[in-house]
Amino acid sequence: MSRRSYEQYCGLAKALDVVGERWTLLVVRNLLLGPLRYSELLRGLPGITTNLLAKRLKEMEEHGLLERIRGGAGEGGQAYRLTEVGRALEPAVHALGRWGWRWMGTPAGGEHRSLEWLMVALRRRYRGGVKLVAELVVGGVPYTFRLAEGVEIARGAAGQADVRASGPADEFARLFLGGWPEDGLPDGVRVTAGGIGGLHALVEAFERGDGVPVRSVATSEGHSTGGSAASGGIPAP
Repeated sequence: MSRRSYEQYCGLAKALDVVGERWTLLVVRNLLLGPLRYSELLRGLPGITTNLLAKRLKEMEEHGLLERIRGGAGEGGQAYRLTEVGRALEPAVHALGRWGWRWMGTPAGGEHRSLEWLMVALRRRYRGGVKLVAELVVGGVPYTFRLAEGVEIARGAAGQADVRASGPADEFARLFLGGWPEDGLPDGVRVTAGGIGGLHALVEAFERGDGVPVRSVATSEGHSTGGSAASGGIPAP
């Protein structure tokens, strides 16, 4: 298959030849939490068409960024996961996410938000110094947090866990973005293991943002947006 190339003998240009097409790095972002089936990838990338997703997945597979694995019932029992080469893009994803934080501001009308995108961002915001395993269940989907010297956040049940909690995505997003509220546990969040103190320790193990000032950006109406990206939204990494 012929592809556009910068035809430059430069590492950055070579990288852009592989991942510079629209949606490619967002596919990588979504797969950093673990394998996904085609329909799950499509659902998690609002705005992409099914034909374009299929094209991007084929290109990424040819480049060795991802591979197909057995993924349970439906869709031929297949799912997509990152290869070692694909996982090696994680530092680049975090560097770009940290750089892009300055343009987050308050979510604009029509902008999609996802707790999973925030969970990817949390992988770079771990403060360290905490050792625990936590399982958060959001919309019936379990996510495992393993905190020690580093942090691992992934889809899937934890098995044994020090902390277990369930609740709506927006409440967990407010906790991780705004910190622990003065009035205690948010409505709708239920802790089933580890107590409120355990969930509090999990939340406080992460920075609230990327430590980059959010720029004020003029809108088409002449107003400006800015301030904390934590206000009222779930940011992407």
